Amino acid sequence: MKIFNLSCYILVYVFFVVPFAGAATEAQAAAIITEYEDAQKLWLAEMKLAPNAASLQMIRKKQPDAAAYGKRLKRLLNRDLDKQWTLKYGAWLLENDTSLTASSQRALLNALEKNHIKSPQLGSFVMAMVYLRQNNEPMRAGKIPLRSRGMQLLEKIKITNPDPKVQGQAALSLALILSSLGEGGQVMRQRLANLREAVKKSADVKVGNTVVADIVKDQLYIITRLSNGREAPNLIGGDSAGRVVNLRDYRGKVILLVFWSSFDTDLARMDKALKILRRMNQINAEKPFAILGVNRDSLENLRALEADRIVTWRNISDPEGKIAKAYRIGSWPHCIVLDQDGVIRYGGAIGSFADAVVTDMLRSKPAVKTP
Repeated sequence: MKIFNLSCYILVYVFFVVPFAGAATEAQAAAIITEYEDAQKLWLAEMKLAPNAASLQMIRKKQPDAAAYGKRLKRLLNRDLDKQWTLKYGAWLLENDTSLTASSQRALLNALEKNHIKSPQLGSFVMAMVYLRQNNEPMRAGKIPLRSRGMQLLEKIKITNPDPKVQGQAALSLALILSSLGEGGQVMRQRLANLREAVKKSADVKVGNTVVADIVKDQLYIITRLSNGREAPNLIGGDSAGRVVNLRDYRGKVILLVFWSSFDTDLARMDKALKILRRMNQINAEKPFAILGVNRDSLENLRALEADRIVTWRNISDPEGKIAKAYRIGSWPHCIVLDQDGVIRYGGAIGSFADAVVTDMLRSKPAVKTP
């Protein structure tokens, strides 16, 4: 037990490379976040006003670097993770700093467990735990994977924290993490049990711009309507030329339905995703396959991207996000693979797994859909 405690202290100590002189204050932390949010708003406004694809690409490169702001925030917090006010800033780091190392994330979890496990202010951090990411941490014998560590801690919070609303938020966070582990019977039972607990204990608790009850409602819709084996809901919209696009018109083809925008995630990851999509579109050009995008850019930006062949597939213009909302898209970019009968076979990140599912679908006959 002494060894475990020592490792926790070490992880908390090394969370920051460079110490901050003097005690940190919440006002200082808030100022960093405000500065980032203001820069992000200005950048998005410039993106929307870009007159052509060349300007759009130049502006994209000016995207505020969340990791740089995260570095400043980590340096500021330094050794103050035992203070309760740091919880919401730790939550910001988990949610926004995609470069946050696994060891830094473990340090945040250890600080929570050691100092804040019973805090009534734990809600925002608990919800941010859905963003825990391994970030290339090497697996070692006897070391629990980061997301598994997070799930264990959420279970402990549900039992230990005296506030029912915090318990409910922990249950919701656990259900959201479980959704990434597949749709097997045991996982699904755990998801549903946690969703029930969440809505029972914290239905009216605000999470961002929504409340727990609405998140649970969306999750139940995803389970019943958007899970693998379900027929995808139809969608109708207009492309960049104003022509009507109806998803049902694509029956008989394998469809990669992509929800995206030019300002999703960081520049490098978005460029990688676009490169993957262009390659998939090219190598499957002679096959019964189509990529159909649902794009959140302004119509002018979408047209510029298509004119410069940065985007080589047809897109529905959805700048207000109405179609994305109907599909309960919670992370960007996101793709869904549909078989020749419009049945969902995969939903998740754009990458090698989505590519493999498409390849398999093109080689095989459509499977039976879930009733």
